[in-house]
Amino acid sequence: MKQAPCSRRGVRSAAPLVRAVASLAAGMCLCIAVPAHAQSERQIGDALRVVLPAATLGVELVCGDREGAGQFALAFTASVAATEVLKRTTHVERPDHSNDESFPSGHATNAFAAATYVHRRHGFKYAWPLYAAATYVGYTRVNAGRHRWSDVVGSAAVSGAMTWWLVEPKKSPAVVVMPTLDRHYVGVQFHASW
Repeated sequence: MKQAPCSRRGVRSAAPLVRAVASLAAGMCLCIAVPAHAQSERQIGDALRVVLPAATLGVELVCGDREGAGQFALAFTASVAATEVLKRTTHVERPDHSNDESFPSGHATNAFAAATYVHRRHGFKYAWPLYAAATYVGYTRVNAGRHRWSDVVGSAAVSGAMTWWLVEPKKSPAVVVMPTLDRHYVGVQFHASW
């Protein structure tokens, strides 16, 4: 049985908070999917690159998962550092020809770092709204002529690699007891992990 990201003693039930953040992210994705002026799309992408990591860190701290918050901070920092090194060594020219630091996208790296962290630590069912928002951030960068889709995919790969290397999935409870009901028997299942 997989534990909700925020379930622990001391916090009555922070799972609704996690669901609220996920619903907010999903709602934002639906709202911003409506065609908008290019400048406002770019501003939304600029905001989401900050909001997604900040909200992820905030939820972990509110839920009392200091270990997870530390792992997120480390994976986020490593992702951003790797992105900056790649930008300065690959010298890929931007589509708007403004400079040669197109690959990978820094905005998309920030957004995908949050999504991949939640996926690795808590599972895909909590991460999919963040992936949708991160993809939207990438879209805004491509639509603004600052990046190509290959830059966005590179960002997702960098964030994913750093996250899977530095973040441990949240452990389920050591012992789980589940009732088992069937037409022919009633029983109890014990699952233990160590």
